Amino acid sequence: MSEKAPYPWQSEQWRRLAASRRVRRFPHALLLTGPPGLGKADFARRLSDALVCTSPDDTGNACEKCQACRQSRAGSHPDQIALAPEAPGKMIKIDAVRELSGRSVLTAQEGGYRAFLIDPAEAMNRAAANALLKTLEEPASRTVLLLVSSHPDRLPPTIRSRCQLLRFQIPARALVSDWLRERADSAEVDDLLAISGGAPLRALQALEQGWIEQDRKLSGELDALKRRQTNPLQIVEEWEKRSINLLFDGLKRCLSDLVKLASGVSTAAQIYHPGQRDGMQSLCQDIDLRQLYELNDDLLRLDRNATHNLNAQMMLEHLVNRWLQITRPGGH
Repeated sequence: MSEKAPYPWQSEQWRRLAASRRVRRFPHALLLTGPPGLGKADFARRLSDALVCTSPDDTGNACEKCQACRQSRAGSHPDQIALAPEAPGKMIKIDAVRELSGRSVLTAQEGGYRAFLIDPAEAMNRAAANALLKTLEEPASRTVLLLVSSHPDRLPPTIRSRCQLLRFQIPARALVSDWLRERADSAEVDDLLAISGGAPLRALQALEQGWIEQDRKLSGELDALKRRQTNPLQIVEEWEKRSINLLFDGLKRCLSDLVKLASGVSTAAQIYHPGQRDGMQSLCQDIDLRQLYELNDDLLRLDRNATHNLNAQMMLEHLVNRWLQITRPGGH
């Protein structure tokens, strides 16, 4: 893949699509799937720019010189539309999809395609998904729909079945390590790979947002609660000061490690916090595995509803109380 293409672990997907365009057999709809942190949306945006370009190069990248490319850079190309929720956690509504569908039947600029990007595709509400279905069933000439989703199971089967699947997977560790070492301290790379599950862009996010230090603090707070060495209300107040999304992500990683360690996982490579393995092992000591699973289920349920639940304090109090219950001496 050319140096212009987004990331080195996407080379095979890019080559296949470039070959399809050269023989004029480009799919009318693509569903880009895979775990978060692999750059699917970056790939889709790069592909959108290349599709509207009137003189793509031999590798399938936009030439960056033609009028279409200049319009793309300015965000004013008439044959490009990007649909996204108005705010994180919100839905993509039917009116936005109807506008996209109306634009799909217009004539594209000479030599290029119309490229319509929906990210994340699972954010479409039911009515919006149904409206998109008609466009998928009756594709217009030289129109390409690019749907990006880390959770394709949340899309209606009728949508999935009408798109060509483009899968992205966690890259080889050596490839990600080399890429990360150009952007982070080498000493941090192994810990960043572990806490991100091997997803390169999540590893960078972990570095920028301090996940390792954050999770270490969280596990310390859980330990203090278990030992009854801190006031639960103070922990709730402290957690309320943090980003609810980052807090829940950290708690999910910590609980995942506790469940695995309590289940007998013996290798550090299988957990998010290999550098804190001994502390985590001590933290899950004397806790009933079934109750850990139930607490994890509670956390996942609350996380799904966090966007719609304005009472963060109540959610956090529930989690702290459940943790106190399952760590009560002689209580299981």
